[in-house]
Amino acid sequence: MFTENTEEAKVAEKHGAVFVGGSELIEKILEDEIQADFYVAVPEMLPKLLPLKNKLRKKFPKSKRGSVGRDIPKMIEHFKNSHEYMVERECYIFSQIATLDMPQEQIIANMSSVIKDVFSHKPASTDSSLERAFMCSATSESLWIKLEYFLSPTQTVASAAAQ
Repeated sequence: MFTENTEEAKVAEKHGAVFVGGSELIEKILEDEIQADFYVAVPEMLPKLLPLKNKLRKKFPKSKRGSVGRDIPKMIEHFKNSHEYMVERECYIFSQIATLDMPQEQIIANMSSVIKDVFSHKPASTDSSLERAFMCSATSESLWIKLEYFLSPTQTVASAAAQ
């Protein structure tokens, strides 16, 4: 969390921000002393963060992405509980849903949230927006995921009709 206001810093720490600070964090990030899954900032900090733009790339705070704003608790909560995935060639979704040390329940919850989010963006004119799902790690073969486990009965029927 990038802020130089002590009150905002206290709010950020209270809501779970691991690193909170102002300009002093920039050098630490450039030297790889600090790495985070996401970075949020208050609007006043953006001009000071420009040296980080190339380093952080997609993680650089942007108001369009919801990582720049005044509602610090909401921003932190959003990024702590959200999941990012990438769509390539309009048909492949890539996402990291787990780490090897993660409990099975958390992996299933993460997979479920991605599948449900994909279905929430389904165009009304199509029967299904998801035909097959596979899960794999960088060091193993992929596993076919049974979508029925993650979908409501109406989504399952629509998905089956499309196949």
